[in-house]
Amino acid sequence: MGSLGGELMGKRSPAHVLWTEGPAAFSFLVDQHGFTGPHTIEPSGYTEHGGIRYERGKLSIEIDVWSGYGSDRGVTTTVWVRERSACAGLRALYVACGLGPERDVPEGGGSGHVVRKRIGEHSAALRKVVPHLVDVDPQAPVWTFLPFPV
Repeated sequence: MGSLGGELMGKRSPAHVLWTEGPAAFSFLVDQHGFTGPHTIEPSGYTEHGGIRYERGKLSIEIDVWSGYGSDRGVTTTVWVRERSACAGLRALYVACGLGPERDVPEGGGSGHVVRKRIGEHSAALRKVVPHLVDVDPQAPVWTFLPFPV
């Protein structure tokens, strides 16, 4: 897992928190919905700190820890339809499915404590969204078309 897999200045890095605590929180994807994973996503570039990925058929679900410039940090969950190179954020899908407001799926924050909180919030939202992913229509306005990250 590289340098982020261990301690960072005496504290667990946000990605390490996701790698160690995320699998239990998202185990319902494997146990109840037939996904495989979690697969570790290694850090890439300056902004990506790493994450975990679950896969089922043409779908991938990625939970990533990232940071921008300054204090801009967060956790993002993205659903991919790999064969179409279509992706949608969990927050947008949650709202589009009529499951609640955006504030139910917060993304900001970056400390280990906040990442732990986001893991719980994103897990709760995914539990509601995943049943709607049976007949995914990546033509809907919430989908963006980008190359699937390998």
